[in-house]
Amino acid sequence: MDGNSLLVRRAEELLALIKAQEDGELGSGALDVHPETADLLSRSRVPKEQLNYAVPEVLELKQRLAKYCVETDDASTPGNVVAGVVDAFLRSKGYPPLS
Repeated sequence: MDGNSLLVRRAEELLALIKAQEDGELGSGALDVHPETADLLSRSRVPKEQLNYAVPEVLELKQRLAKYCVETDDASTPGNVVAGVVDAFLRSKGYPPLS
């Protein structure tokens, strides 16, 4: 299986997980941010790297994410939301950080 196919499969799994959570099919905590990740994201001076992936435009992820960050009181930035959710997903699939 080439790298693109694997990424597509992983993205489809993430979408299915998100849909299941929205439909109430998952128990609470399926995409909760890991405590270590939450601590890291709460720090202001953490080195960051750019994460660029093409995603289906029809999902309107940029717009929805921006709206979420404006409308919630938790002072989340779009990057922190993405980092927390992707980290939670990868941990749930058995891919914790190596360090």
